[in-house]
Amino acid sequence: QPFEDLNSFSGAMASKLKLTPGFVTDAFDTEAFSVRFNADDNFLAAAGSHGTVSIFNVATGQEAYRLKNGAGHPTKQVCWRPEKDSASVSTRGILVAASTDGRLRQWHVTSRRCLEEFGPEGEDKQLFCVDYSHDGTRLAAGATREIFVYDEETKKQVLCLQGGDSQTTPGHSSRILALRFQQTSDEPWSLISGGWDNSVQFWDLRAGHAVRAIFGPHICGDALDLSKDGKRLLTGSWRDKDPIEIWDVGQGERLEAMPWRSQGLNEPACQMYTARFSKDPEGSFIAAGGSCANDGGGEAKVFGSGSCLGTMVRFTCLSADFGSPNSGLLAMGGLDGRIRVMRMVGAASEGPKTAQG
Repeated sequence: QPFEDLNSFSGAMASKLKLTPGFVTDAFDTEAFSVRFNADDNFLAAAGSHGTVSIFNVATGQEAYRLKNGAGHPTKQVCWRPEKDSASVSTRGILVAASTDGRLRQWHVTSRRCLEEFGPEGEDKQLFCVDYSHDGTRLAAGATREIFVYDEETKKQVLCLQGGDSQTTPGHSSRILALRFQQTSDEPWSLISGGWDNSVQFWDLRAGHAVRAIFGPHICGDALDLSKDGKRLLTGSWRDKDPIEIWDVGQGERLEAMPWRSQGLNEPACQMYTARFSKDPEGSFIAAGGSCANDGGGEAKVFGSGSCLGTMVRFTCLSADFGSPNSGLLAMGGLDGRIRVMRMVGAASEGPKTAQG
């Protein structure tokens, strides 16, 4: 299916880049809560509202594998396990999914085998988000007020993060909808999360609680991200004013509030469900989207160097992910259960090959 609603891009990057359609998937579920490319950009995982996890072949645009949790509870987020270059074929292609039945399910994708099913023991918890540490030795899942941290090898819970330091932050008081491990090797103990309680919490795994916070961002989905160099934090808020903000991680100070519309235009406001940096060290590009107030629709945009490179209209965007820097790939999942995949390529470049819509 063509991108009939993909507007031409503009701004300072227009002479260097083109945003071109790749493909649109069939609806794999009623909503696409989470999308993630694997490290090689040959597979795209998507999580749905009925527990479906679909794996799409990026070269063909077709569904290659379908993974079901059996119970039909919504799968809120997926995350690929980091892979070392020396990893054997049998240990590659591992995906973990967080579900509202309080379970994490780890899959070997190409065999469709559920390797492990685990979660908070003896408690009725919903899980809304999941992320792996930089080295893949730990994974964390966000619930209501708490973050559960697991050892990757044993799948045993090693920490339950909750509360604050009683001085600068009390921790979370409501659902945690997004979290990210610090992706630099010098801070493996650092974790950042956001949610419904209008706060972003900074956690120290050594202390077992939040050690500082940013108050203001209203995170209602996969709308918190760290640049690869670990220096900048991106938040997308479900609100009319300042929906996209960039923060200095070390100081906790706001660096920029990005306007959603051109100067002088305020309506209709778009409230964010997702916001993601590109995966180059500086996070040079941002993909974001959500629902528009009062009109029942939504929008998604791609930003670079302070300019909007492209817009999708009449599209309520719930999730987004960039491929590796060399691929130029970008995926966006929608309220209609479809995934839009596109490419950012140089004006004189053909870019990476994907299926054509």
